[in-house]
Amino acid sequence: MSSSSPTPAEADLRTRYDELVARSPQGSIFATSWWLDAVACDRWRMHTVEKGEELVAAWPTVVRSGRFGPLHLGARLTPFLGPLLPPGEGARRRSREVEAVELLLEGIGPYAHLEARCNPAFDYWTPLRWHGFTQTTLYTWRLLELSDPEEVFQVFGEKVRGHIRAAEKRGLVVEPASLGEFFELHERRAEGHTARNVTPLETVERIDAAAETRGSRDILVARDEEGRARAGCYLVHDSRFTYYLMSATDGEVRGSAALVVLEAVKLAAKRGTGFDFEGSMLPRVEPFVRSFGGVPTPYSVVRHTPSRGLRAERALKRTVRGLLPRT
Repeated sequence: MSSSSPTPAEADLRTRYDELVARSPQGSIFATSWWLDAVACDRWRMHTVEKGEELVAAWPTVVRSGRFGPLHLGARLTPFLGPLLPPGEGARRRSREVEAVELLLEGIGPYAHLEARCNPAFDYWTPLRWHGFTQTTLYTWRLLELSDPEEVFQVFGEKVRGHIRAAEKRGLVVEPASLGEFFELHERRAEGHTARNVTPLETVERIDAAAETRGSRDILVARDEEGRARAGCYLVHDSRFTYYLMSATDGEVRGSAALVVLEAVKLAAKRGTGFDFEGSMLPRVEPFVRSFGGVPTPYSVVRHTPSRGLRAERALKRTVRGLLPRT
């Protein structure tokens, strides 16, 4: 979207787009115009389908220019994008979805590569397969029923419950914190990671400014008896889910990270949303996430590279990497 002041027509389209995000089964905070403004500035596009005055579908992407053509991708700290389809059940649901996907691809136009991590509610990717897309199934973990936080605690694994009790006995308390304090802890955790895994502070600051204005974020840290932050999390939420977007721990106090998760889940319960751990399938992270008793929820990563030149370039790079000595 343009970074300049929108015209009345552009402002109207943004309003109708955000209304679609709110009602679409695939909609989430990550597809809203203000979130994409924060994470992608003027590099994202809506790609909408309209019927008369009604906006019925959209596929937001972040666009980069490549030497073989446009690259349509996702954005940092944006777990789900992909198609936003019209709501509604019934016998014609899939027919409506197929029609919408066909029209969306037509509207996106030619590209060298298109890739999207889709919302779990995008559960039928067949029409994309007809156009040459491939699909990978990944999982996030979700707690869906949070009406009784104390009952949720009993769903947690025995080991993690023990860690939480140990942290409480050591005097750790969880309370709100500033972005600066959380990010300082996050950077300490990230020490030793490659630069590609660290989200720039300016991106997080843009997200935080936009989300705080809308009352859509919480920052929690667990402090020891001396007031030092030992673990923390950055949460964002929409009307459906509270998302465990970022986390950090110094690893010094057992149970501090689990205690933060407990308080985060309690916040979600008070708000009346589910809780989404936002992954992860990393071997060192998955056991921790799984220990809270959530439901593994599949989502699709879809991709298509029609450019022969780009496919050849990537194949060459993979070959070169395979020949290099491992360090």
